[in-house]
This record gives sequence, structure tokens and C-alpha cells, in this order.
Amino acid sequence: MQFNVDWNASQSPNGPLPSPSFGQLRASPAQAEEQAPRVTVVQCTSVNVVHRLFSSALSEEKNVQCYGRAAMSLHGHKLDFEIKFSGPVVRATGQILGAGPLDDVMTLAVHEVLENQNLDTDVPFFLSRPSTLENIALLVYRNLSVILAPSPVSASEVTVETVPCPRAGQRVIQKTRVTFAGEMMAVPPSSS
Repeated sequence: MQFNVDWNASQSPNGPLPSPSFGQLRASPAQAEEQAPRVTVVQCTSVNVVHRLFSSALSEEKNVQCYGRAAMSLHGHKLDFEIKFSGPVVRATGQILGAGPLDDVMTLAVHEVLENQNLDTDVPFFLSRPSTLENIALLVYRNLSVILAPSPVSASEVTVETVPCPRAGQRVIQKTRVTFAGEMMAVPPSSS
């Protein structure tokens, strides 16, 4: 059974479609031909990494104050990623990019860079910055942006989650999740 969907039709099998809301204008027939629904696909993956949480900009004492026992020695994490891809639905396939290509993108942006790596020594991105969850999310978002640049699909959000390191001692926090959606903001110069 094959379904042909006309994204621009004003009628559906269940009656008329609602008119656009939130101040959107209905496209002219010429413009409507060039439009496609924009959807978000969520892909999840996991990698294992090791690191020592520290900043070369801080003294050993300040690192311990900032990061606790995680600053003292190498330790491992399982990182769980949730990546949201946004793009137009391709009429011929009914998908934004397809499962195969999205799997390839995830492999290039996440697995080949991070899987079983010592973040501090094996991943150049972390030679100049601490290997925090925040910076891991930034790295993966940047990688995805570069890989997807020639396509109409983009990574709209990268979330990375892990459980705290057992070496950090007893903590109330059970999981930490960081999300980056490409937004930047001005930061006043530090006074330190």
C-alpha cells in the first residue's frame, strides 16, 4: 500500500485542515510547491570515555576546590547522548535524511571522536579546555554542524548525560544532563 501525501493540500481525509496559526501567512501555490514540513528526529547513542576533570588555567588546589575528587585522578564515564536533528521531510523517502545517513553522522561526530578515548590526551579539542559535560556537548554540536553543513538538515540540540563519578564521594545528584542548542551569549570579562 502506498500513500501519496500532498503537504500543501487544503483538505485531508478527515475534512479541511486548520488554517495556519500564530500569524503565519498561507503560501501562494507557487511558494507552496517549494515547501516541506520541518520535523525533528531524535537519535540516541552512548560512548565510554576516561578523563581527569581539571583545568590547566587553575592551580592544583583550585582544581580540587572546583571539581572535587574527580580532579585528582583518571576515571571513566558512560556518556549517553540524545541528539535532535531538524530538517525538511523529503517527499520521496518520507524522512529528513534516512536512518543510514543519520547513523553515519552519529558515528563520525560522536563515536569516532570519543569512544574509548582519554578525553584529555586523545581528543585535541580538550587540550585547551576542561573535559566537562558542557564542553563535550559543545564539541559534538560543532562536529555535527560541520558534517551537516552541506545539507538542509541540522543538529538542533545535543544533550549529554552521565552519572557522577563514584570517586567524587556520596552525592545527592543521581545524574547530570547538559544540553546545548547552539545559542551564544555575551559574557562580561572576569575580574580574577
